[in-house]
Amino acid sequence: MILGDLPNHTFNLAAMAARSPLRLQHLVWTFGAYLIVWVAVSISILHLLEVDYHSTLPFLSTEQEAPTPTRVHHSKRSVDQEYEEFYNYTKCFRQVDYGILKSISRQVVCDSKGQATTITRLASNGWSDGSLWEDFALDFTSASAIAPIQDPSEEGGDHDPRYRLTPSRVRCHCSLTPTAASLLDKFFPTNNTVWRCNSPVPSLPKDMIETTAILVARKDDHNPFFQLSSILNGWILVKSLELSLDSTQLFFLDDGVAMETDTLMQKLLAPRHSIRYGRDIVGQTLGFRRAVFLPFEYSGPLVEHLDDEQLCYDSKMIADFRSDIFRTFGLPLDPHPSFHNTSDPTSECIITIISRRPYKGRNLARMWLNEDKIRASMIEAYPMCSFRSIDFATRPMEEQIALIASSRVVIGMHGAGMANVAFASPNTFVIELFPLTTFRFGYRNLCQYLDLHYIEVRDGVDSEWPVLHKTISDRKWFQTFDLVMKVVLNADERLRFEERHTIQRRIHRNHILRLEESAHNPS
Repeated sequence: MILGDLPNHTFNLAAMAARSPLRLQHLVWTFGAYLIVWVAVSISILHLLEVDYHSTLPFLSTEQEAPTPTRVHHSKRSVDQEYEEFYNYTKCFRQVDYGILKSISRQVVCDSKGQATTITRLASNGWSDGSLWEDFALDFTSASAIAPIQDPSEEGGDHDPRYRLTPSRVRCHCSLTPTAASLLDKFFPTNNTVWRCNSPVPSLPKDMIETTAILVARKDDHNPFFQLSSILNGWILVKSLELSLDSTQLFFLDDGVAMETDTLMQKLLAPRHSIRYGRDIVGQTLGFRRAVFLPFEYSGPLVEHLDDEQLCYDSKMIADFRSDIFRTFGLPLDPHPSFHNTSDPTSECIITIISRRPYKGRNLARMWLNEDKIRASMIEAYPMCSFRSIDFATRPMEEQIALIASSRVVIGMHGAGMANVAFASPNTFVIELFPLTTFRFGYRNLCQYLDLHYIEVRDGVDSEWPVLHKTISDRKWFQTFDLVMKVVLNADERLRFEERHTIQRRIHRNHILRLEESAHNPS
């Protein structure tokens, strides 16, 4: 048989024999690749489960065996451990926690070399206008408010009780640095008026106030939230300056009226001396040996993220601030039990609605129009709990604190009265109702800092802007409220809630750490 007569299958066998080594080699490489992927995935899973994979898979170890083998116990830090270790270096610590106190710097901006006035700026992460003054006077002989309210029924949005700055308002004597000019911009709005420290030393009054004065100028004197912000700022500065509360005295240098929050500020910052108000000072010149100008109420940790989303959940400082309030009023601050035990006569289930009602003839926006109807439905659905609607604007400060502290659930329409959640006990649920188009985060943030459980509700129908009253149906309301009450009344639901809460908190903390890592190590 000649070569040309060989059958075709002979050539096919020869070709297959030639390809066999290549196919075997391909199989070996494919197996090796799958093995590498399997090992990598296994290590990733063991990492997530925090397993000591060096001991589990000893062939992966790159270290030489010791003469006497010992078991290596590898331990990975949890998210909570890592967060606790690095929290003091985070933006949250600097903005809303004790980091703001540590950030306060003292800069002398007016020095008389011991002959007359000294002014020290007390700037921080939260404000730029706090200051400490020594030996100066304030002239109120011709003081007029910017936009006073003559009657409580007037709309408060354009109200401004602060006194205008006049060329003679500030009487001091020293050499000012250029940075000092802005210190009083928000305390006495300037209206293009410039103040100088060029008064001769003899012009200071003979009768000087010898106490350490805490000076406040309120813009929203009727708004508890912004006054709470001012109180917290003052509390921080008193701690920073280590002032003795035996020698401090509170001065409201504006045309505003007395508010219940004034009592809170006095008890925390100046409990030994009576408050002095601007209306009683007009026509006089006050001389001060030592005084602290508090930062403006629109600054500080409570308003740091008022209008934007933010990630700060923790603030030991604000929790301590709440504890100090309770201590000052002699009230107990006890966390609510994990759930309401209906068989325990000492267990209370109190639901408090913070009502927005017309005040002294003044009509308010954002009222809950069918509040009474919804409250009646809640009473019928949950007879084991007590329900109350309270207008806190008419209650003394101590009573406001006690009422909120005893409440298992606090419900309220978005408004200044919700500032009372600052007095809620740990484990309290807070439900805030919003008009559909209103987005403010101050009370949500406050709840997060104080370990309260916050829920927002936007369901229902709103009236026209700018009134924005809310009406919400029973069905829509109970979709949220029933979920809250399941956790309040049922031990198993509470346990599941706490488990979910713990997981969410760890996810949040991990996100904070990753953001901080990205900020410090941009790539």
